[in-house]
Amino acid sequence: MSVHLEPATESLPPAPHAEPAVLARGVWFGYHPRRPVLRGVDVTARAGEVTVLLGASGSGKTTLLKLIKGLLATGQGEITVLGRSSRAGGRPSALDARVAYIPQQLGLVRNLSVLDNVLVGAMPRIGTARSLLHWFPRDEIVAAHAVLQSLGIGNKAAERVLSLSGGERQRVAIARALLQRARVIVADEFLSQLDPVTTDEIMTVMHQIAAQGVALVMTTHELDVVTRHADRVVVLRDGLKALDCPAAEVTSDSLARAIRQ
Repeated sequence: MSVHLEPATESLPPAPHAEPAVLARGVWFGYHPRRPVLRGVDVTARAGEVTVLLGASGSGKTTLLKLIKGLLATGQGEITVLGRSSRAGGRPSALDARVAYIPQQLGLVRNLSVLDNVLVGAMPRIGTARSLLHWFPRDEIVAAHAVLQSLGIGNKAAERVLSLSGGERQRVAIARALLQRARVIVADEFLSQLDPVTTDEIMTVMHQIAAQGVALVMTTHELDVVTRHADRVVVLRDGLKALDCPAAEVTSDSLARAIRQ
């Protein structure tokens, strides 16, 4: 199986010293006064790489993903995504369509078909009203079918999402992000409840996508995912960055210690 981005967005991975796709510097955030979730966090994610965020529940992983997407505004510090900066006290006037967000529950409409869910990725280009009315240009429909085919579920296009297996639903969410022509994908625990074989299959797909110049930033509780599939790992603990290094330099045991300490 080989995954390809749309020709208009396909690019070679950047040179090693190219500007990172995501750069968070001194980021603070709290949902309530005097109870910060993130405390001065610095994180870098580069195109062509899989960056995994680890940490116990409440460590700030999901919050950081939402800040990268622009769903939240940082309290202090700065986040630059694909050259677009968001500083404390403000947020972009519109969400950046180049950043795709895959939530833990995938954000799929279970009663709609696979194809309809994937076509949601074209909404930034064709507008909300046309998307709600299912007025999709033929080239978008053709592109959606091609993406599904490349992910191995082309024969599922007409099926409702609720009839799919967990791994197939993951592929639908990925296909939606690809049709969005995202250059950064942030994924929150999107491998949860998958068996190890399906997890490996999905991560193989994600590596193929990253290799085409996409930065993937994802959270997980599965330490084996880091040692087997990540390029870089960041451990958050109590809102602070406890570890940040190439994944090849760590083991599952060392990661577990970094999370607990």
